[in-house]
Amino acid sequence: MSRPYVPRLSASDVKVPVLALQITLFPDKGFSIACAAHHAALDGKSSILFMKAWAHLCKHSSCLLPDELIPFFDRAVFQDPEGIDIECLDSRSSMNQADGGSESNARSLKPFPPKEVEPNSARATFNFSREDIKKLRDTILSQLDKVSDKKDAEPIHLSSFAITLSYALVCLVKARGLKSDEKMTFGIPADCRARLDPPIPTNYFGNCVSGGFGVLIAGSVMQDDGILFVARKVSELIKGIEKTDLEGEKDRLKKLTMTTELDALPVGVAGSARFEVYGVDFGWGRPKNVEVTSIDRSGAISMAESKTESGGVEIGLVLKKDVMEIFKNLFANGLEHV
Repeated sequence: MSRPYVPRLSASDVKVPVLALQITLFPDKGFSIACAAHHAALDGKSSILFMKAWAHLCKHSSCLLPDELIPFFDRAVFQDPEGIDIECLDSRSSMNQADGGSESNARSLKPFPPKEVEPNSARATFNFSREDIKKLRDTILSQLDKVSDKKDAEPIHLSSFAITLSYALVCLVKARGLKSDEKMTFGIPADCRARLDPPIPTNYFGNCVSGGFGVLIAGSVMQDDGILFVARKVSELIKGIEKTDLEGEKDRLKKLTMTTELDALPVGVAGSARFEVYGVDFGWGRPKNVEVTSIDRSGAISMAESKTESGGVEIGLVLKKDVMEIFKNLFANGLEHV
């Protein structure tokens, strides 16, 4: 489990660190680089842009960056005549209080109160090969072909992200042993740089993410065609955020608030296979391992490209040890017999 080796950084309503770095040397073995960022200032894509730019400068001993790694800082590219930003701030304040915080100041820069890591937790990484993803896609399409209702048989979005997330959610519902009427909510992040109208530069350095939120009923997930049920839910969310604008954030904020108020287990996604985190080379080769340490508190599923195979995906989870053992068996056995 992750734990700080330096004092906790101070934060107030008006001043807070944006970025913290920690480098740990393991003599004769290697070193690790830990990066923590304030999500209000920069999102995951910006964090990776920073790491890639830093690595490029170290590897090439040059003070010049290629165009794609030069950060774009101009906040004026956002067009928000309706003042959606204030609604976002108010929503953040409400969620902070609902999550145990006491802040009523919507403009406070303090992060949400950190959650404690559950005792007896375990962290694990699971890999999907390109062949695994292909077989899962074929399984979902086969189940879709058997659907008699034309509405339910409509084509669904089956990217590697949608497939691997759907399979992980099925395994997670089963591993947690949820009752048939219990619910699990899930959220997926979306980079909005190219989705805005007009789009903003892909190297925009800041926070430009939105997301979709869905609800899963455990009983439907645990059916023989449970992965089709989940994949359809994931597909609906992805299609709903293919094109976005700031005006649409009003509805998303309302849905997020409603979702957080449900009596359900929440699961999010951290990272993306598109970030290409294993391509961050400081001059000593590709990293041996990349992890999202915050998932031990957030309960999210981390996602990255496979470290061993092009087209593969790896996910990370932190679960109670007994739940993790069940998840591990479900994950492996399911892929073996798909």
